[in-house]
This record gives sequence, structure tokens and C-alpha cells, in this order.
Amino acid sequence: MNFNFESPYIEYDSENFPYSLYEIHGLNKIRELSRQLRTFINYKTATMKYRFRPKIITSLIGVDSKYNEIKRKLKQNSTIFIKLLHKIKGDGISYKVELVKLQERIKFSRNKFSRDILTDLRDVTQKLFLTIHELSEHELHLHPEFLKFTVNLSQEACTVFKILNNWASGFYEELSVNYRQLYDELGFLIPEEGVEKSTVKEQKSLEEGIKDW
Repeated sequence: MNFNFESPYIEYDSENFPYSLYEIHGLNKIRELSRQLRTFINYKTATMKYRFRPKIITSLIGVDSKYNEIKRKLKQNSTIFIKLLHKIKGDGISYKVELVKLQERIKFSRNKFSRDILTDLRDVTQKLFLTIHELSEHELHLHPEFLKFTVNLSQEACTVFKILNNWASGFYEELSVNYRQLYDELGFLIPEEGVEKSTVKEQKSLEEGIKDW
């Protein structure tokens, strides 16, 4: 039998559940949160490097094929991620409100379509986090606009995982706040010319960022 630890909809007999699997899953959770913290620290470091960069960069940026491949993968996954958020939002106020409603609705029904959307969202968000971590290990301060976009994307991914993962809701909520503060810092360092800040602008920023890359 396959067990899905994250799903709140499957019941199983905990007394007959092997302790070793509990232990392994616990270690995986710890590794996941540890990686998330390392990723954020890497993006914070990249922001500091950009803030204190030399006024004149004398060396040319070489072609990094690995970076370009990861960047392509991020664009692919983020496109799917945003489309799913739009589908969940529908005509509602925000995807966050509708995502909570969707989770509650699935608890009391066997709606396969809704369950599949949540599964797809969880999978693509996990892929996003892994790609975001890979990118964080490159010299992103040399690509400030892309750095800014990725930090904004990370914030939204944290918000989604805050809703989907009850066991780490507080962790992802705080991490989302930290990414938001980092995004605001980057917004100060990399201002958008001729653009007024607004809720509508912020909602469109992810889609606009993808078009740029």
C-alpha cells in the first residue's frame, strides 16, 4: 500500500504503521525545511552582493550553460504553476481564498477533478522549490531582474505550501514574509521606471516576469 503523508483525506491504522517509515518521513521533512532555509539565505546573500556590487563591473559575464538550463526549467514550471493558480482562483477574490475552500470541499466529497488540481499544484510547487534552490547556488546577483522575479515567485510558492502543508504552515508563513521583505528590498534596489505600485500590478508581476525570460 502506498501512503501519502501529506494527504489529510486518507485514513490508515497508525498502530500497524511501521515506525521506520515514520522515522524516514520525519528525516525527509527536516531535510526539506533545512533546504528551504539554505535557499533563502542564498537569495539574501545574492541581494547583499548586488547591493554592495562595484559601481563598474570590469569583467564580462561568461555563458553558463547549467544556469541557462535551470532557468529554462524554472520558466516551464512557473508557467504551469501560475496557470493552476488562475484556474483555482476562477472568479473568486484570490487564489488563496479559493485554495482553502477547495481543500475544505475535498474533505467532504470525492471530487476527482478538484483532487487532481491539488495534486498537480503540490507537485509543480515542489518542482519549483527544487529549481529555485538550484538557481540560488549560481551568481544571481549578476542577473538582478531575474533575481527579483525568482524571489517574488518563491514568496508565492511559500504561500501555497503554507495552505497545503498543515504540519509546516507556520514555517512557510514566516518564510513567505521573509521573501516578501526581500522582494521589497530588491524593489528599492531595482526600481521599475514609470510604474506605480498597485495590487493589480503585483498580481501581474509573475506573468510579466516570465515573458521577460
